[in-house]
Amino acid sequence: MNNFWKDLKRPIKVLAPMAGYTDAAFRLLAREFGADVVMTELVSADAIAYGKYSVLSTQYTAGRKILKFNRVVGKKNQSTGDLLSFFEHERPVVVQLFGKYPAKFAKAVKWISENLKPDGIDINMGCPARKVVGSDHGAALIKYPELAAEIIQAVKENTNLPVSVKTRLGWDDPATILEFAPALYKAGIDAIIIHGRTYKQGFKGEADWTNIYKVKEILPELVVIGNGGVKSVEGLKLKVKNLDGAAIGQAAFGRPWVFSDHDLDKAKLKRLIFRHAELVFATKGEHGLIEFRKHLLKYLAGFDGAKELRKEAVIIQSMKDIRELIKKL
Repeated sequence: MNNFWKDLKRPIKVLAPMAGYTDAAFRLLAREFGADVVMTELVSADAIAYGKYSVLSTQYTAGRKILKFNRVVGKKNQSTGDLLSFFEHERPVVVQLFGKYPAKFAKAVKWISENLKPDGIDINMGCPARKVVGSDHGAALIKYPELAAEIIQAVKENTNLPVSVKTRLGWDDPATILEFAPALYKAGIDAIIIHGRTYKQGFKGEADWTNIYKVKEILPELVVIGNGGVKSVEGLKLKVKNLDGAAIGQAAFGRPWVFSDHDLDKAKLKRLIFRHAELVFATKGEHGLIEFRKHLLKYLAGFDGAKELRKEAVIIQSMKDIRELIKKL
């Protein structure tokens, strides 16, 4: 097994997976701006296990670059196919899965490893969304450490890819991670990304990394990545301490250059907005541009007259609309 996590320069800068945001277009931009690792939005292991998918290798020309795109086509569920698709230039790219049935994970991971061939698999044990937790997925697995270990073992038995887990400090007790992380390590994980809040905290209050540092002390051989409250590369370097790296999530919205050491001027930002839209259109078509509106709203925050521009941003439907809006910036 090639554990790419071990080979990366420290501190490792990770784009945290975020549903509805970290699609292929956004991940590619984050990589170009300096993110070391990117992850897909969370994908249902059950959907892959039950579905029928194929991988088509396509190309997209961007300026002087020819970008190879691994498009996953689903016979019944294309939304899952879109979540799994990625550019070759994103590598190392990790597919993040959620679920609760070891057998479904085993089947899904086997297909992914044999057909899609990403660089790693991540198991989501931290998502606090009600519809995810309500089905005993995501952060709910923190309450069932034996099941969590079974899932990891099922994944490890069906792939040669490095396996990571993204989780939280605990369900309601931030000290839970000090027992949970060693149990996951014993089950076979190669890396862990820990958000510095419990499930009960959601995203409220300050992220506390105290117990994340303790996990690294307990498990020095495990790649440990901190998450929560990091808003810049400078802040990341200050926050890392004894850890292997840190993941940036919400601070990357409208600022994929957060992984670099400099901001963009308005001219470069306009070009970035257009390129982002082009990438979305190339990978998802016009329905992708409707999804792009939320990114566009974040980008517009730095421009004069943003309030009026937002009214136009929420109704864009085509590349023509994008061009017309950019002319007004």
